[in-house]
This record gives sequence, C-alpha cells and structure tokens, in this order.
Amino acid sequence: MVEYLNGEELEVYYKCGRSCKGASYLRLLLMLFVCFWSFGFPEPTGYFSAVCGFATPGFFILSGYFILAKDEEECEKKTIRKIKRSLKCFGFVFLLYLIINIVVCLIKKIHVVIRLRTVFNFVVLNLWPLPIGTNIWFIQSMLYAYIVIFIAVKLGLMKYYKPVMIVLFLFMLITGEFAGVVHFNILGYRYIPGNWLTRALPYILLGKFIREKIDAIHSLKPIVYLGLFAIGAGLTVGEIYLLGKTGNLIYIGHMIGHGVMAFSVCTLALYKRKGSTNLITYYDTSFSGMIYIFMEPIYYIIGLILGSGSMGFYSEYGGMVALAASLILAFLLNRSIIARWLFSNSYRRPKQPLPVELEGKK
Repeated sequence: MVEYLNGEELEVYYKCGRSCKGASYLRLLLMLFVCFWSFGFPEPTGYFSAVCGFATPGFFILSGYFILAKDEEECEKKTIRKIKRSLKCFGFVFLLYLIINIVVCLIKKIHVVIRLRTVFNFVVLNLWPLPIGTNIWFIQSMLYAYIVIFIAVKLGLMKYYKPVMIVLFLFMLITGEFAGVVHFNILGYRYIPGNWLTRALPYILLGKFIREKIDAIHSLKPIVYLGLFAIGAGLTVGEIYLLGKTGNLIYIGHMIGHGVMAFSVCTLALYKRKGSTNLITYYDTSFSGMIYIFMEPIYYIIGLILGSGSMGFYSEYGGMVALAASLILAFLLNRSIIARWLFSNSYRRPKQPLPVELEGKK
C-alpha cells in the first residue's frame, strides 16, 4: 500500500529542500497545452485549442502552492526570492522582445503608435503593445501578484486570503467570460483580459489553499480528479457553445472549466512527490521558463521566413515547430549563464537529511 505524506510531513519535506517530481513533469507538459492555446491545433472546430486554456492557471496554482508556505517567515522569504527572480526575468524578456519587435517592425515597415491608453494597458492591464511578445503578460502579472502578496504578508493580511480569493474569482467571471451576459463596459473595455488581478493573484491564492487543505484533497483517490478534469473540459466546451448561441461570447481567455481542469491536474501532479532527481526534475523551472520565453518569437520568425506561400502549414503546424525549436534551445541553454541567472534554484533550501520517519514514505 502506498503511504503518502500528510500536510505536516509535507512542510518538513519541502523545508528539507525536496521538490515534487509530479509538479516538475507537469510544468513541461503544461507548455504543450500553452502551445495549443496560443497557436492553435490542427482540428477544424477550435474547441480543443480553447480547452487548453487551463495551462496558464495551472502554472499559477503550482507557483502559489510551493511559494506560499504555511510558516509565515518561510512564506516571506520565498515571496521575496520570487519577486527578485520574476523581476530579473521580466527585465530580460522586456529587452529581448523590444529588440525583436524593433527589428521586425523595421523589416516589415510596421508603425506602432504609443498613446496614453497604450501605456495604461501595458502597466495596469498587462497588455503588451507590440506585435510580438504578448505572452509577457504572464511574467508581468506574476511579478505584480507577488508584490501584492508580499505587502499583504508584511501587513499581516494573509489571514484574509480566502475571502479575497473568492471575490477575485467572482470579479474574474463578471469581467471575463460573463462580461457579455452582464453587459460589462467601463472606460470602453467590454471585458478585462487575463492579468495580475484577474488571473495570477486568484490562482496563486488557490495554490496556497491547496497546500493548506492537502490532506482533505488527497483523501480522495486520483481517479476522482481525472473525472473532474474531464468534467472541466466538457464544461469549457459547453460554456463556449452556450455563450455563442446566446450571443454573449465576447471573451474565451478564461472559462470556469479552465479553473476546474487546472485544479484537478495540479492536484494529480502533487500526488507524485518523491523520486530520484534527474535533469528534468532539477531544472524544470528553467526548461519551462525558457520554452515560454522563446516559443512566441520563434513562431513569428518562422512565419517571416516561410512567407505567404506556406501560410497553410504555418497556421496549422507553426506552433508545434516553434515548441520543438524552443524545447531544443531550452535544453541547450539550461546550464548557461543566462539560465542560471534567470532561473536559479536559490529559492529552494539546500538539501538537508529527511527525518527517518519520512525516508520510507512515497
């Protein structure tokens, strides 16, 4: 019989510098779904690509689960390290994407006009104003969310995180997938896209909730969460279909089904904790991070190289080619100076011996 670690044992396990094997593999798997979500999948309905929107909430949940420890001192230290790492990553990606966009705009003679509203969209709503690099919103929103969490930790407000999380999820629904139903329209925005407030912060807090309730969550068998994942996929398709039929579909960036899928897949991954350390489990954040950074620029560069004569192939398979290329690049660079600087594992404690009673548990 498999004996899993309970909540208290898990806190000791993570404090001893151990990582979760299932989460390490899940991060790489989620990048596949990010690819399908961002660039499409060669099937006629488009529903499969829409369902893949659970991937980015999954990343936020995992981040909150591992960073927001129960111990307040530990939580504060990890949050500070996360802010520093996110800030470095955001600065690097901002400069990289800016250079790529300047080159592309000069080659293609694209004119970009920066207005006050453009600045507001980028700074507040995390909307990238240039043609290439829209996926920077994820890194930017992660940075903002952890700054808010750090302030809450310092002020002793994290004890109220559950009601805040619930309010944020409701706000997400009203201003997102149900914006057409409630006729949302503020300052000319018919909906609010995924950003630090409507995506990162609520799902990071959900990760904290999972960590606190891990015993109750894992009292159910994995098959339950497999079924829940399938229900979430069906719910996503059903939401899109019904909102479309009623003429209220104005945003598919997030669906209730995406949240259900993200919750279930992360819970499943957290069942598999202990395991031998290998290249993937040690460098998982580096691999997935670099894939995410390089995939979109590579995708559009492929389009520029192929030209209009290969648009059919590019539109259907360009994303998968970009994913493969960024995966290879990530493996080649995972031990480089840039990777060590951007994705240092310094937020993990140095490995310490586990208590004897935990050694034999899975």
